[in-house]
Amino acid sequence: MAKLWRFLSVSIVAAVCLGLMLVPAVPNVALAQPALNCGLEVEPSMTNVGFNTSFSVNVSITNPTGEELDMEMVHINFTKDLIEVVSIDAGSAVGSPFTTQYDKTFSNTDGTLDVDYSTPSGTNTTASNPIVCTINMQSKSTNGVATLDFIAVDAWGDPDTAVIGKAAEHLNWTMVVNGMVKVGGPPAISVSPDNLTFNAIEGGENPPDQTLELCNSGVGTLSWPLTDNAGWLSETPTSASLGEGKCEDVTVSVDVTGMEAGDYSATITITGSPVVQVAVSLHIESAVVPIPGGPAGFSASAVSISPQQVEPGEEVTISINVANTGGETGSYNAILYINGVVEDSQSVSVAGGTSRNVIFTVSKSKAGVYDVSLAGQTGQFQVVGGGWFGGGLGLGTGGIIVVVVAVIVLIVGLFLIRRGTRRET
Repeated sequence: MAKLWRFLSVSIVAAVCLGLMLVPAVPNVALAQPALNCGLEVEPSMTNVGFNTSFSVNVSITNPTGEELDMEMVHINFTKDLIEVVSIDAGSAVGSPFTTQYDKTFSNTDGTLDVDYSTPSGTNTTASNPIVCTINMQSKSTNGVATLDFIAVDAWGDPDTAVIGKAAEHLNWTMVVNGMVKVGGPPAISVSPDNLTFNAIEGGENPPDQTLELCNSGVGTLSWPLTDNAGWLSETPTSASLGEGKCEDVTVSVDVTGMEAGDYSATITITGSPVVQVAVSLHIESAVVPIPGGPAGFSASAVSISPQQVEPGEEVTISINVANTGGETGSYNAILYINGVVEDSQSVSVAGGTSRNVIFTVSKSKAGVYDVSLAGQTGQFQVVGGGWFGGGLGLGTGGIIVVVVAVIVLIVGLFLIRRGTRRET
């Protein structure tokens, strides 16, 4: 066995050495020369401009390596639907070394401009950031982002891969910064919805909160404060700042504590551009509702449901107070509806100027939400539960106990059987 291991070790070493001898040598790779870090740049790269507003952008050479330049060509496409050229100042900007102009044209119909020029004969420039030209422009009355994009040309204006030319040679430009101008009106606030309606019952709970969405549909940052003219109304937040195209939700709440039945109105005012107002309506229903019942005048209080959430088979108490506002004794037939179907009824006699409490007790075995209607008043209760220990099987509390006991007995029985089997073996 030892001889076999020695043979295998020698064979493996020999194979590795032979493999290394057969691998071809890696040739020396010359590093690629980095491209010149220079090119054209339009400033500003992003500016907010209002509607129908005059503005200017500068085109400059970025030449940090100090290349000798004697002729430059600028060819730009611009967004004609948003901006237009008024004039071009080529070579007249302070610090510009280019004076001789070969071309200085623009077309607002096509959305193009061309400026070709050179340094004085026999000279050149090595300036690191000379201004090439100033483009005087005018915005239109349409929102959007306008671009100024360089067109690739060769030294003599023919389509090619170079961006600008240096005499008959092509520079390997690596930085071409196109310009962008954001055109739009001032910050503009928009609100949705433009009105809110709340409903409540006198002496009852506050209605659910509602939401206003505030958005900035203009250009620039919008700062807005919010106020209202009603003590029962409140909002969160009451001020903020919104960037362009941003939105924020405002929660609107109503507190009806101590308020009588009736209709109320208020206004939420958001001060922005422009000022926006949101109408708010509140309707509070009376807790006492007149009901028919003969010569006696009957009215009913809000329906009471307790508890409002039960398990299957548990009882729910539903009651209402019936008052006789007349001077004679009268009889009133109170009919209880559950989900629109008559569940039960009671006929009560009520003396004039007095009231009686009418009470019903119901239970449901099936889980769900049940709508209650009694004497014109409405409410709800919910039966929850399902599966083994809920309303799905209708077990109730007693049924759950029986199931638990049965499971315990089964486990104990299996344990005793298994223990007896082990003793026999």
